[in-house]
Amino acid sequence: MERMRCLIKAPGVRLLGLMLLLSVLGGCEDSVQEIKSVNIEAIPNSFRFSKVTVGYDDKAEVSLLNPSEGTVIIRKIHMNINSFEEFQLDWSSQSQAGPFVGYDASKKDRFLYPIKIKPGETFKLILTYTPREGGLIDPADHIMLETNVEEEGKLNFRLPIVISDTGPEIRVNPSSINFGRVQKNTREKRDVVISNLGEAVVHIRQISINGSLDFSPLVDNRDVRIDEGLLDDPDKDGRPGLAPFNPDNPTIGQFIVQVEYAPPEEGPDRGSLVILSDDPNSPELIVDLSANGETPCLTVTPRALEFETSLVNRTDSRPLSIESCGGTQLTISDIYIADSSDPAFGVVEESLPAMPSVLPALTPGELPPARQIQVSFSPREQHIYNGTLIIESDDPVTPKREVSLLGRGVQNACPRAAATQDEFFVNPLDPVILDGSASVDPDGPGNVPERYEWVVTARPMGSTSQPIENFIDPLQPQDGGPDDDVYTPTAMFFTDLAGTYTIELRVTDNLGAGAAACTSAIAVVTIIAKPDEAIHVQLVWDTPMDVNQTDEDGTDLDLHFLHPRANNWFDPGLDCYFRDYEPDWGQQGNPNDNPTLDIDDFNGAGPENVSLAQPEIILDEFDEALPYTIGVHYNKSVARTTGEEFGASHASVRVFLNGEIAWDSQEALGGLKELEREGHFWEAAQIFWPGDPEAAYVETRDRYFESPPGL
Repeated sequence: MERMRCLIKAPGVRLLGLMLLLSVLGGCEDSVQEIKSVNIEAIPNSFRFSKVTVGYDDKAEVSLLNPSEGTVIIRKIHMNINSFEEFQLDWSSQSQAGPFVGYDASKKDRFLYPIKIKPGETFKLILTYTPREGGLIDPADHIMLETNVEEEGKLNFRLPIVISDTGPEIRVNPSSINFGRVQKNTREKRDVVISNLGEAVVHIRQISINGSLDFSPLVDNRDVRIDEGLLDDPDKDGRPGLAPFNPDNPTIGQFIVQVEYAPPEEGPDRGSLVILSDDPNSPELIVDLSANGETPCLTVTPRALEFETSLVNRTDSRPLSIESCGGTQLTISDIYIADSSDPAFGVVEESLPAMPSVLPALTPGELPPARQIQVSFSPREQHIYNGTLIIESDDPVTPKREVSLLGRGVQNACPRAAATQDEFFVNPLDPVILDGSASVDPDGPGNVPERYEWVVTARPMGSTSQPIENFIDPLQPQDGGPDDDVYTPTAMFFTDLAGTYTIELRVTDNLGAGAAACTSAIAVVTIIAKPDEAIHVQLVWDTPMDVNQTDEDGTDLDLHFLHPRANNWFDPGLDCYFRDYEPDWGQQGNPNDNPTLDIDDFNGAGPENVSLAQPEIILDEFDEALPYTIGVHYNKSVARTTGEEFGASHASVRVFLNGEIAWDSQEALGGLKELEREGHFWEAAQIFWPGDPEAAYVETRDRYFESPPGL
């Protein structure tokens, strides 16, 4: 069950926002959304091998398709095979081309669990069989998947391994090609032998390349993708198709495809030669292709470093990333500016690593290991400067990498950043207008800068708000809006939490001079968001398995604020939370003594806020103040659109009394509070409000339950 949320805004915005919502929605009611089911299909539904020759590799593939609207999760893959050492299981997916090793002959499980297949996507399993003798497979051999598919037989999904004895049997040798290290603008070729080991003619329908465009398939030195007629009679025996292999005449039943590799640039390449045929058991064969992957390899980003406009008699700097692009570690022995370079160029000493410096090998599918250095440029006059940066390494192809340096010194007055208001005192949840129109550029067009960038440099813990161009709905600023347009001087900002924010305005002129070279191009704006209510409670949380905690899918933790006279959590009228966001406490009909859920987040990391302007003084029979209690309920751990399970979430609560921070759960507990799974509940703290407001205080409660407790 999912729910609709009611949002009550901060003073001055809160009441109007409520009236607008009530007028549009007619109140706040629950809405129902079914949890999306998941299903999985295997194409084909088994790993099928034809007759296998001892000493040769054979591959069979199964594509796992998710035709449903939810995410399929594979929790574990089991290789239930008698002769384990004869098999290797690899995998690939739409987001990671692969193939990558899943199980090798040592029985080591290398899969990264959980494996997630999103709606409409496929996950491919590739089983390689290398028979040692006889080529027989145990009839009980199979691969089993533990899934979240609740249809009969699919929680433990079984993929049999079988051998077929008749029909065409297409084979390729080798099943993978590694070109090694190939220099850019050169060509290398490797042979792939395609054979028919079956008893019937096989017809090759198509040969193509997936992956890098630097690989090409050639037959008789012609690209078979362009001239598909080369496949009509590939063994040239005068009959259509590829005849069964004849050992007495090896030209019958086999032909050669040459894979050409011609890289225009440095760096590793991966691809695959794809062969489609009418072999019913192996309609698609794949030969893995790789290059530049087993030696040290060095690349740089950018390939040339340019200082477009740098002020005369100032020092500018630019980053340069040195990257490892090979299959083995890269050792950098020296980095320096060539003697022929203009002395205006230099390397920032603090950015240089100790030599020799080692970068690990590149892992396919991941970002290349890199080390960043800073190159400086200090022009003395207004003209063009040239130089060369040299990086020496054990890259066998380019052991001395040269990076061109170009700089232009300009006589240019620095722009001056200025905000029309550089300090704000607001309530939490108030919107703020940031205005940099007071900035000037003395020698620029119209005497104004070209770009205005607002950057949050300090904020309360848990705050996620960013400057935007405008609010989609000014009455609901928490809904955000489009990204800030750097070509306009103004931006909007939503103070999502109590605390202090520091935002820098960084301006840049038409020649590119800005904050990097000019201290005057930076102005600082301070926003102090201080609650004006007697009690203000904030909740934020972090869910490690949710990679994007600002999108529409995320975890839902609910903040609860309980009246001293309540008997239980969720007590109607005495528990302020999303279902009762403004209960009537204290004097009936007086809104000032009612708590309000100011903001409620149900798809990410918060925040959620509860405020109470006029607490009640409620005493027990011993004239001791009865406490208000703060709780956190893990309401939902599953993504709304995909059904993805996010697992544990970590909460943080802060309490403000009379506008000042009075309790922070991270300080009280030494860190965030983990809520392990959906339904769990944390009683965080209690607020005691005696007759004197200055005597109010907070006590740590820190009680954890697997379901909401009674009091």
